[in-house]
Amino acid sequence: MLSSTGLAAARRVRVIGMRSVFSSIARISTRSAACPKVRASVRIAAVFNRGFAAAASRSATKTATATATRKTTTTTKKPAAKTTTAARQKKKASSTKKPTAKKAAPKKKTVPKKTGRLKKTVKEVPENVKLFRKVKELKAKALLNEQPRGLPARSWLVFVQKNGGVPKGQTATEFMSAMKKQFAALSSVEKQALQDEARANKVRNDAALINWITTYPVETIEAANLARSHLKRLGKTAKLSLPDPRRPKGLLSPYIIFTTQRMKSGDLDNIPPTARVAAIGSEWRALSETERQPFYEAAEKDKERYKVERASLSPSP
Repeated sequence: MLSSTGLAAARRVRVIGMRSVFSSIARISTRSAACPKVRASVRIAAVFNRGFAAAASRSATKTATATATRKTTTTTKKPAAKTTTAARQKKKASSTKKPTAKKAAPKKKTVPKKTGRLKKTVKEVPENVKLFRKVKELKAKALLNEQPRGLPARSWLVFVQKNGGVPKGQTATEFMSAMKKQFAALSSVEKQALQDEARANKVRNDAALINWITTYPVETIEAANLARSHLKRLGKTAKLSLPDPRRPKGLLSPYIIFTTQRMKSGDLDNIPPTARVAAIGSEWRALSETERQPFYEAAEKDKERYKVERASLSPSP
């Protein structure tokens, strides 16, 4: 049995041999005129043999070259495999090497994250709103609502209170106009009785007010008086300051002491009050420093009196 290569070579020999036979026949036919005649069978057999020999030699050379090329490819492939194994070993060696320590990157500065909340825009408060809040605060300090309501301290108010309120079916203006007419028609005796009752009510009101004031500390009453004076300047109240008997009298200046002495002397009684004050001021400016010295000493004594009275106040309840 031939191998696949042998079968392929035999096929080539057959084909090549047949081609050589036909070509030789053609050459013989061209030369037949000059050469002696030879039998056709002999000529065909000779040509066939030559072609077969040439084809056999050609196939042998081809097989020899094929085997040689195979051997060279196998020999050349072996070192390639060696190189691949060497490369693998190099890769393993490189993988087993210790990794070099990388330089630490510089730390970035931590920037605080911005929150999504927007800053609230502060709206400007209108002046009327500021005034309203200020008045409300001052009224709370002034103790206006806490102050007790007193009895009517005027004869007219006593007369209106006795006649009751506004009757049904009549307006306040109509009622007040009728009361004025009736009050004007009263006799002197009736009006005197109303006045006496009003004075008695005032005494009761003062006593009740003092009792109510003493329930608060002295500092609270002083703050209430300051708030009331502020409200008066703003035109928001007409109530008087609270008379606190526990509070010491204010400090006296040298000029006040001089003025009180001049008022008590009686030398300026025949002069009107406005002219009297102007005359006292001109006299004070005309005094020398030695003449003013006694008044300065009196003012220092009054300051000591104020300190003692202030320290002797009872503690806040």
